[in-house]
Amino acid sequence: MKKTKTGQKKHDNGVLKSVEYYKSIGYKVFADLPNYEKPKKISGFIPDVIARKGRKEVIIEVETKKTLVSDQDQQEAFKKYANKSSNRKFRKKIV
Repeated sequence: MKKTKTGQKKHDNGVLKSVEYYKSIGYKVFADLPNYEKPKKISGFIPDVIARKGRKEVIIEVETKKTLVSDQDQQEAFKKYANKSSNRKFRKKIV
């Protein structure tokens, strides 16, 4: 689903906050934002953020009220991927 300009700004700010947080605690961060190394595709979808530290991996998807329901396939794919390893976590952040 296409986000509105306001929704996109909220979304991108939410992604940036996650990036800054995980960087501040020593994670290597990949983000689906300009000027960042892109996260890898997971089941055909690109998550907003992948943060890695040692063997730990956190997949973060930022949703607005509008995309919360429309992007459920994507959220489900990330959740399944995360559940395949005890070193992975999936986080959904609503902005």
